[in-house]
Amino acid sequence: MRALLAALALALAACDGAATDSTESGSEAAAAGYTLEIRASGDAHAFLITAPDGRVVGARAAEGASALMDQDTLRTFSAAAPAGEQTASGREVVSLRLPGVSLSVSGDEGGGGESGRVSINAGGHSVEVNANEGGPGGSDDVANVRISGVDEAEVRDFIAKADELSPSVQAEMLAALGLE
Repeated sequence: MRALLAALALALAACDGAATDSTESGSEAAAAGYTLEIRASGDAHAFLITAPDGRVVGARAAEGASALMDQDTLRTFSAAAPAGEQTASGREVVSLRLPGVSLSVSGDEGGGGESGRVSINAGGHSVEVNANEGGPGGSDDVANVRISGVDEAEVRDFIAKADELSPSVQAEMLAALGLE
C-alpha cells in the first residue's frame, strides 16, 4: 500500500489550487482540460500528457536517464493498458458521494501483495490511482495515476515537479505542447 499512498499524494498535489466553474459537471470539466498520466513500474516511470486537441507527449525515465518518446513509441505505449491496472475494483473501503464530489477507495490483499484503487472527482478534476504492491521488494510494484481536467499552469507545474526527468526533457515536453 506504500505505492498507493505515494501515488495518491502525487495525484492530490497535482490538483492543488484548482479553480472551477460550479455550473460544469465534473466529467464535462475534465474533458475540457489536459490529461496527465504517470505509469510507474519498479524504478521506471512514464509521463504522458494529452492536450485538449488530442496531441500526446510522453517521456520515460529509468536508472537516472530520461528521454522524450518518439511518436511511434508513444502511440504503442499509450494504446496499451497500463501495467498492473486493476480489472476488479476490490473491496470498497471508503465511498463518499456529495453534490460535485465523489471519492471511492477500494483494495485487496493477497497473493503476496496488496493492491488498491482511489477515484476522486471534484472541482473539475478526475483523479484515478491504481497501485499494486506485487510482493517482497519494489521491483514488481506498479502504480498508475491519471488526472484529467487540468489547465496549462498545472501542466507546467506537473512537468517541473517530475524530478525523474532531466531539465532538457522537461523543456522538450513543454515545447512539444506549445507551453514553453
